[in-house]
Amino acid sequence: MIPTGMEQYLGIDFFTYVLPWLLTFAIVYGITSHIGGGKGIPESKPARMVIALALAFIVTPFVSPWVAVFMKMIGALAVVIAGLLVFIVFAEILGIKGKGKIDVYDEKGKLVKKGHEVETSLFEAHPVAFAILFIIIGALVFIGAGGLQALGWSTAPIYLTYNWPLLAFLIIIALAIWWMASEK
Repeated sequence: MIPTGMEQYLGIDFFTYVLPWLLTFAIVYGITSHIGGGKGIPESKPARMVIALALAFIVTPFVSPWVAVFMKMIGALAVVIAGLLVFIVFAEILGIKGKGKIDVYDEKGKLVKKGHEVETSLFEAHPVAFAILFIIIGALVFIGAGGLQALGWSTAPIYLTYNWPLLAFLIIIALAIWWMASEK
């Protein structure tokens, strides 16, 4: 049988236990090395290594159930990013702009005009709306990847476990095609 992925070569235990352990060790050792103006706290390298080792062994059993959730989230976020890029490309092709207000300054930094209205991208014109949209999409990705089950909430309604990023991506593409086809 031909191996189909890295888990075939390394075994699933590598991604479930070894990788989270290494990541925790590296993060804790890096943080303890840079605290205190670059000298590290504690100053002894072996002491920092022992702290990182101990915390890595303590954290790994708690992180291991989340590995599958993170792997699904990475795949779903790739779909979300692809959908976002398609949306940006379509918005630029169609010339969709928003109105934004900026302050105009002269060469010396003196305010010339306050609240000058200009055309900007949709993201700059409506940052709060897009932030709320991205938070909702992030929550749906988390739920769809099994985040609620990893938290112990196994009674999530079935409609929350759908692949929402893929559905949103398909809806965006369908709307863009409809919009482009309906123009005269």
